Amino acid sequence: MFKIITIPFDRGKKGFDEEILTRFVINKRISSHRAEFFQDEDDAFWTVFLEYDPLLEKTGDKETLSLNEPQKLLCERLKAWRKETAEKNGVPVFIVTTNRELADVTRIAPVSLEALKQIKGFGKGKIEKYGREIIAMVSAFYSEK
Repeated sequence: MFKIITIPFDRGKKGFDEEILTRFVINKRISSHRAEFFQDEDDAFWTVFLEYDPLLEKTGDKETLSLNEPQKLLCERLKAWRKETAEKNGVPVFIVTTNRELADVTRIAPVSLEALKQIKGFGKGKIEKYGREIIAMVSAFYSEK
């Protein structure tokens, strides 16, 4: 992967704000880089080309890798439901369910609350709050013709 970052000269600080670059590279392994200084009339810039590999993989990508196409579609529908539910309740999405939990629901396709209890992360409280909706979505998905 690669990224090009242009950093303008900050006249107030009389320097370049390297924080922009620092924030970007903090979770990446830089395999190559090239920096070029240039001026545009009275403005000065550094442009940095970075070739990198991420150190951290996105959890959602890793969790859904083994899903087939219909399962990925179901997982996306569950994620949309989770986002809407989290916004309605004023909580982060991971409080409703994690990506791993949704991937497990998608793989197992539980059709009862008892089956949902077998999935790691679904305790009494989560099942009481969201269990019926999740089961209904899974059942409806597999009954679509």
